Amino acid sequence: MRIQPLLVLALIATTTVACAASGTRGTELAADPNADGGTEEGGAQAVDEPDETPHALGTITLGETRSSSTGASMPIISAAFVPDAKLAKSCTRTVGGCAIADVPKCMTGTVQGCAAGEVCSFDDACKAKCIKSCTRACAAGEECFLSATAPAADDGMACRKRDRFDAGALAFAGTTMALTLFPPYSVSPEGNGAPFLAKSEIRVQASGASKAGFEKFDEKFTTTTFLEADPPLYDLPRSEVFGSGPLTLGWLPGEDTVTITVAGPGGVAKCDAEDGSGSYKLSRDVIREVLGTTTTAPSLSLSIARERHDLKKGKKTFGTLSGGQTVQPVGWIDLVTTSSESHSYASCTAGLTMCAEQCVNTTSDSRNCGSCGNICPSGYYCSVSLCRL
Repeated sequence: MRIQPLLVLALIATTTVACAASGTRGTELAADPNADGGTEEGGAQAVDEPDETPHALGTITLGETRSSSTGASMPIISAAFVPDAKLAKSCTRTVGGCAIADVPKCMTGTVQGCAAGEVCSFDDACKAKCIKSCTRACAAGEECFLSATAPAADDGMACRKRDRFDAGALAFAGTTMALTLFPPYSVSPEGNGAPFLAKSEIRVQASGASKAGFEKFDEKFTTTTFLEADPPLYDLPRSEVFGSGPLTLGWLPGEDTVTITVAGPGGVAKCDAEDGSGSYKLSRDVIREVLGTTTTAPSLSLSIARERHDLKKGKKTFGTLSGGQTVQPVGWIDLVTTSSESHSYASCTAGLTMCAEQCVNTTSDSRNCGSCGNICPSGYYCSVSLCRL
C-alpha cells in the first residue's frame, strides 16, 4: 500500500520534543508571582539546564498517531527550525509529576484581561503581561511588527518581509515511501500508517538553507517501535477515567521513552513514564487540573506515545534575521520517531452520576437511589435519593 504523509503543524511537534533537545524545562509556579508589585498574574518560570550551551534547534519528526477505537493510523511528518533554542521553551508548572502548559492570565486593574488593542502573553520570565497587538494587514510574505519609526497614523505598526530560517530541502532514505520536503515543509494530508518500519535505519540529508538557517547535513538515525496500549485506551471504563484515585494506564513495554498526554477544557498535561515498566499511574490531581471548572459535561483526551530521540550536535548555522533575532552559530538537530495511541472520553453532565457506564440521576433512579447500585425494593420508588412507598 502506498502511504502518503501528513505534515503535522510544527507547533505540535516542537511542543513535544523541543524541550528535550534544548535542555529547557518548566518549573513550578512561584509562591508569589506578583512580588515585584506588578499587576500581572504570574505563570511558571522556564529555566535552562546548568550545562546548556546556546544553540539553534532543528526538530525533524516522523511518526504515526492512532485512534484506539478504530485502529486508524495517521502519519506524522514535520520539520521545524528556530535560530535560538530558547524560542522553543514553554511556560509550565508541575502537578502530580506532570508538566501542565500554562495559559497567561493578565489583570487590568481589578479586571482580568487586557485593554483594547492588547493581548496577554508570557514574558521571558514566564510572567503574564499585556502587550500591544500588531494588527496591521500586510502583504503575502510579510508580517506586522511594532516600530518606533512608524508613522503615528499607523499606530506604531509597520510591515516587513517575513524571515525564513530552515535547512533547505530534506530528503529521506529508509522510509516506507519516497519522501522529500521543501521549505516551508508542507505535504498533502493523505494516506494512513507510519512512514517507517520499527527499529529501522533512516537517513536524512539536508541541502542547507539558501539565506539563513542550517548548513547542509547528512545524518542517520534508528526508529522507535510501535506502541500498543494494554489494555487499549478504548477499553478503559469511563467510571475509572472520571472516578477517584489514580488512573492506571498500560502498554506493551519497550526500550525508548513514553509520554502520557492528558487534555481537557482546563489545559494540557504531559507526563514522562518509564517505557520498560509498561504502566503508569496518572495522578487524579492532574485529571482534575485539565478538566478545569467547566459546568458542562466534562471531556478528556488521553494519549500514550513512545518516542525515540537522536540528538546531533555541532551543526553550523549562518545568516541574519530582522527584528534583532539572534542566530546561534551552533545548531542541534533532534531526529524524532514516535508512535501513539489516543482516545477521548465524555463524562456526565452536572446533576448526573455515572453508574455502570451510564449517566443516571441518583435522586430519582430506583436502581441507583442515592448511590450507584442501591436498588429500591419492589413497590418502592426513589425520591430525593431515598426509597419510598
